[in-house]
Amino acid sequence: MSVINSSFEELRLSGQLPSPSGVGMQILKLTQGDDFSTAEIGKAISADSALTGRLLMLANSAESGSVEPITTIDEATVRLGIRTVRNVALGLSLVASNRSGGCAAFDYDRYWSQSLARAVAGQQLARVLNRGIPAEMYILGLLSSVGKLALASVHPENYASILQDPSLVTPEDFSKAELELFEIDHRSVASCMLVDWGLPEEFARAAGAYEGCKLSQVEGTLSELKDLLKAADLISQLLVTEAETSAETWRELADQFSELERVSGFESERFRRVCNGVAVEWREWGQVLGIPTTNQLDFSLLEERVCQAEQGEGGEAPTSESDEPRRVAVSAPEPPAAEGGMDVLVVDDDLVSLKMLERRLVHAGHRVTTACDGDDALRLSLQKCPQIVVADWDMPGLDGLQLCRALRKIATGQRIYFVLVTGTDDEESVVKAFEHGVDDYVTKPFNPRILLARVNAGSRIIQLQDEVERGRQKTEKHMMDLQVLTRRLRSAALTDPLTGLPNRRYAMKRLSQAWESSRRTEKPVSVIMMDIDYFKSVNDNFGHDAGDAVLTGVADVLLKACREEEDVCRIGGEEFIVICANTSADEAGRAAERLREAIEETPIPWADHAHKVTMSLGVACRTEDMTDFEGLIKAADESVFVAKKSGRNRVVVANDDEELKRSA
Repeated sequence: MSVINSSFEELRLSGQLPSPSGVGMQILKLTQGDDFSTAEIGKAISADSALTGRLLMLANSAESGSVEPITTIDEATVRLGIRTVRNVALGLSLVASNRSGGCAAFDYDRYWSQSLARAVAGQQLARVLNRGIPAEMYILGLLSSVGKLALASVHPENYASILQDPSLVTPEDFSKAELELFEIDHRSVASCMLVDWGLPEEFARAAGAYEGCKLSQVEGTLSELKDLLKAADLISQLLVTEAETSAETWRELADQFSELERVSGFESERFRRVCNGVAVEWREWGQVLGIPTTNQLDFSLLEERVCQAEQGEGGEAPTSESDEPRRVAVSAPEPPAAEGGMDVLVVDDDLVSLKMLERRLVHAGHRVTTACDGDDALRLSLQKCPQIVVADWDMPGLDGLQLCRALRKIATGQRIYFVLVTGTDDEESVVKAFEHGVDDYVTKPFNPRILLARVNAGSRIIQLQDEVERGRQKTEKHMMDLQVLTRRLRSAALTDPLTGLPNRRYAMKRLSQAWESSRRTEKPVSVIMMDIDYFKSVNDNFGHDAGDAVLTGVADVLLKACREEEDVCRIGGEEFIVICANTSADEAGRAAERLREAIEETPIPWADHAHKVTMSLGVACRTEDMTDFEGLIKAADESVFVAKKSGRNRVVVANDDEELKRSA
């Protein structure tokens, strides 16, 4: 198992990775095999009313190609396709389940706002460029940076230290810091998570590669998934960038956008209309999902925005007079929290009762939101996540019991303390209410003091749950810190401290694995032993600091020259080894010659000058007479000895009549 896979497995076993809701995972499991039906998918989705509405919206959008509006999940599944419905359900349920977290430095609203913008941009670009499936580009855009959310969830305090480091600017800076701290970066985490959820392999590859890729310089070549995702990400960055952001950042983004505009193959005016369409749809989806999408940017006036930033004028983005009024999701400011107060949602179609309940609860120190019907209450519950809901049973549309049942089917709703206000207290009605998830009830006409006592009882339960949750999080933090320390110690035990290459212990372990695999499969395995020529004279004439510089310089060259399937290690002194699984003697000989040339052609600096360094290399391949990998190492060592006696700076292959060599 690779270091990356091992590190991800530890993250997964922590149980803290962000994951879709129960409905999302149920759909994922249903679609893993072939023995499922559209009706089963529809039944699973219908259990989440919010997800149902969002899928119907997607199915009826222009991108789905619909003519007649559809009203059922079965129709949506047929129209969009099973694969698309699965991906969308998985992604949207992930949003609902992970809107907040414990990493203080992680901006969850901005993360989801940009992820949503990337999703909408990817979908629009796929449609207008006729690349791939638009609905699948939506889900890829939504999930492509999930690795950041994952690291913030599993290691909230350690990840906060990375986010707050002002020296980390580029994605490469962040990835390097993540690797040093966790032995895995957010790109690899995202790739592993998408594979773990059963999404297509090409999704995982694109998620792992899009941040570091550069768009092709050839016009009209946004054909690869990672290029399309890179383009969508650039549009999303522009949409979430604040007006007060530095002129340097605005100029850099604008220059990148101009390049994207050129390679898109569209005329500038048309491409900017597409991007403005992305902005409008982004805000519409923001309202549906309760994600803040308050920034306003007219792409046709991007240069004016940059000039405004450069002139230090600030203020709102310039807008064209022809723009339609934009719908913006704005969160109302929360009142200051009272000591021990709860976030309470009160639902009643009787305005007199509603106002009285609100007044009593506010006076008792609670923060109150009101709704006049069950449908509005469900929307507010998804947006504000109240701790307690007090709802009348008998209401038009979604009644109190139906509201409770809908909330219990989503992750955030399962933690809500639900108090039902009812006009009847007969035994059957009370039993029915508790069976549907109600925590407590009061009967009409209700005594306000009794109602407050019920709410206070719920407050105590919620406070106890919060204490348990804090204790659990504290324990998990200790476990995560211990895992990080364990990984560091394990890495240190297998790493050469001077060069950063794997050490002898790792080399022997890896060679043992390759040997056993070769023995089982009858495929070849080879090793390349390497020894720096005249290394002792460097130490004797220039000192050990110069010797260390030579070792680190050679290690850097070897690491860059080795291919992915070649494992290079330092095994002691001036000796290095490359383990070549599934590689014949001839292939290993050519690889050794490639490494020898790389060393010879790269001067190594020490003692204020760059000096030529050469190496003698010996190659050996597993043969039938070898009983273990020690015999393979011995044969390669003997070849190194022959190379040195033959004049150094050359390659010798064991048991080969003609030496693969090049004179110094």
